[in-house]
Amino acid sequence: MASKIWLTLDLVETVFYLCAYEFTIRGVNSPWCRLLDDADGQVMEYSGDLKQFWKRGFGHDINSKASCILFHDLFKRLDTAANQIKSGGRVSEVVMVQVGHAETLLPLLTLLDLFKDDVPLNSSNFASHRGRAFRTGVIVPYAANLLMTLFDCPDGLRLQARLNERPLTLPGLDDLSPLYQDVRKRYKQLLQGCDQDTVCMMDSSKN
Repeated sequence: MASKIWLTLDLVETVFYLCAYEFTIRGVNSPWCRLLDDADGQVMEYSGDLKQFWKRGFGHDINSKASCILFHDLFKRLDTAANQIKSGGRVSEVVMVQVGHAETLLPLLTLLDLFKDDVPLNSSNFASHRGRAFRTGVIVPYAANLLMTLFDCPDGLRLQARLNERPLTLPGLDDLSPLYQDVRKRYKQLLQGCDQDTVCMMDSSKN
């Protein structure tokens, strides 16, 4: 006699990720995928984006503020290289690599104000967010990476940001390789300070 299996959200999510992992890692369209149609996949993808949006994205202000120290470390290194280039000296740190997880990169991208939709994601507006910018499967896939490169150009130092090897336009800056001084102006408020004590005392009820 066949036993009944009650489907729960956790079970459906497990099926979705088993399908996604086998397809992404092994290139196999596994039997798990046959249990879901395209509409199911879109709903499950949105469910994952909702979780990340409120946990590490724009859902709460403190999510991105947690990356303030990393943000300052990035610009400190860029400033050092920029000053050495301007002075005609040797750049002491040509390449700097920091390794982490999506849970580290996503809040930093949020702090940089990237992939922000006009209307926040929530459980009731799935239909209107089919073309959303905040799509974590694209933003932080396997082996996600953020590259910041300084170029010494005739008109001054320029910065190019690349996310997952693709050129990225920073918010408020139309050029793919804007002047570095314009980038610093864009993030002037964040560059003025990073008071972690104040961040950690933020009232979550106001976010």
